[in-house]
Amino acid sequence: MKPSVLWPLIVALIGCAPPACDDADDRLARDVEILIGPSSERAKSAQVRLVSHGPRAVPLVEVGLYQADAAGRRRIVSTLAGIGDPVVLPVLDHLAANDPDELVRSAAVEAASAVRRARSAGP
Repeated sequence: MKPSVLWPLIVALIGCAPPACDDADDRLARDVEILIGPSSERAKSAQVRLVSHGPRAVPLVEVGLYQADAAGRRRIVSTLAGIGDPVVLPVLDHLAANDPDELVRSAAVEAASAVRRARSAGP
């Protein structure tokens, strides 16, 4: 193989190494975009899919906070509550203390409390 062809091939393979080419993460990112968009059946379905991925979805859901309006942030809070893993607590606590929208803050307080209660109840 010619060196001029080999180098782009190597670069392409490196760029496509996991997790860069992880289709699941791409689907999760698309679901976050749908979740933070207008409220719809598609947003509800995206929420169900994100919850089903559990803690793996949390970093992508958290990134959605930067683009979401207040309604989208409330759907994010609901999604994090649905995930229910203690890994969601720092995000919920941050929203409870710092979100500019009272409804988001209130939802985050309730969601964090529910996750803590579930955790203390044990398996």
